[in-house]
Amino acid sequence: MPGRTGAGNMHDQLGFTRWAVLMVMVIVGLLALAVGPRLFGDITLKEIATAKAQVAELGSAVERFHQDIGRYPTDEEGLDVLVKRPAAEAKWKGPYVDENLLSDPWGIAYQYHYPPTQPQTPFDLFSFGKDRTLGGVGDNKDIAYGDL
Repeated sequence: MPGRTGAGNMHDQLGFTRWAVLMVMVIVGLLALAVGPRLFGDITLKEIATAKAQVAELGSAVERFHQDIGRYPTDEEGLDVLVKRPAAEAKWKGPYVDENLLSDPWGIAYQYHYPPTQPQTPFDLFSFGKDRTLGGVGDNKDIAYGDL
């Protein structure tokens, strides 16, 4: 019966291996639950910081456009005028920004309005933020040029 004992031991070893794999998967899952929110929180903070930096850079580009042309971009022109020369503007010295800068870290175009709805800035420039909708609080708060 030595063959039978050997087969039993092999079966026991295979069962133990499956059990060990299952335990490792459970431990990895628990670690992911514990560490995951911290990692995703860092990603959100980086996206917010990136959006703030981009809004500041876009705001500076709008100001440079204003210095060169003598007016702010219209709502119709939007921020695209910072990248592409308007047909009737000989004083245009752009491009003022890279075209990739026109969208926020969440893939939504930055919002621009002139004249502004808020009196503290000469124009409205903002990102809807992480929630991609107007308004919001905390990590979902809009990121506006006038708030930087």
